[in-house]
Amino acid sequence: MKALIPIAIALAPITAVCCAAYARLMRRHNVGQQIRELGPQGHAAKAGTPTMGGLFVLSAWAIGALSLWPAVAWARPIGFVLATGAIHGAIGLLDDLRSVQRRRSLGLTASRKLLLGSLAAIALFFAFRDVLSVPQRIPFSTGAMTLPPTALFALIWVSFIATTNSMNLADGLDGLAGGLAALILIGLLVLSPSRTMLVAILPLLGALLGFLWMNVHPAEIFLGDVGSFGLGGIIAAVALCTGTVFFLPLVAGVLVLEAGSVILQVTSFRIVGVRLLKMSPIHHHFEESTVARTAHILPGFEWPETTITLRFWLVQALFVGLALWAGRGA
Repeated sequence: MKALIPIAIALAPITAVCCAAYARLMRRHNVGQQIRELGPQGHAAKAGTPTMGGLFVLSAWAIGALSLWPAVAWARPIGFVLATGAIHGAIGLLDDLRSVQRRRSLGLTASRKLLLGSLAAIALFFAFRDVLSVPQRIPFSTGAMTLPPTALFALIWVSFIATTNSMNLADGLDGLAGGLAALILIGLLVLSPSRTMLVAILPLLGALLGFLWMNVHPAEIFLGDVGSFGLGGIIAAVALCTGTVFFLPLVAGVLVLEAGSVILQVTSFRIVGVRLLKMSPIHHHFEESTVARTAHILPGFEWPETTITLRFWLVQALFVGLALWAGRGA
């Protein structure tokens, strides 16, 4: 256990160096992110930025956690979190590779992502049934709920689909998704502290710190779907195996806002023919380079990208505080 903190700290510079070397290699071969034509105008300058940096985050994290195996008592919850990150990261990697191959910002279709995510939920449910059959705590109370198998699987499926897709939506500004993931993981760790979760989370926080060194504005490398899907899956896995999944709407509040803004945007346009925001997800509504395609209801903002990222981090920190308050009981 004494090696945990040194390993977590060492992963920060290791991940940063790997990301920097990979970014130089990809730029040399002219391989990078494709930017949507309908996105904010200011994002055109990001075209060609190397992507799939999340592959190094997940790899460094896995190596760091597995290297602790001889020093700590291995527990199945750690294996569950690692397996979840690997499976969902692989789905995201497939999406990234299709996008790079086609030289378009579109990879896997939504239906294929849903199918692969559903298959992942089924596999993880049966492989780690013992880990997942824990009572789930109820926010703002001292009670907990043990779910029957059918309800438990439904909760697992919804948790994985929601967190992976909402984290993917949040990955739209330099540094935003990585910072949000770190704050959410810290919140989950404080909600349910244990040696097991320390082994699972601290190495990932070290790897995320190294990645953010290269990803803050102006980003030299992007997280990619391999990173956003992997991190989303890890967040859901930690919540599920620690009995804090009902806290996710609070502890991951900004992710809820990101996903909710897309749903409300589509609903508003289909019902009344007017968009709610300049552009969704909601972080684009605040960008100074965002030009509304049609009339929108809410007043727009003109904030620089770094201001939006920092303020969203601050809002996420407030959500974490709210979740910790909810965890104190009635």
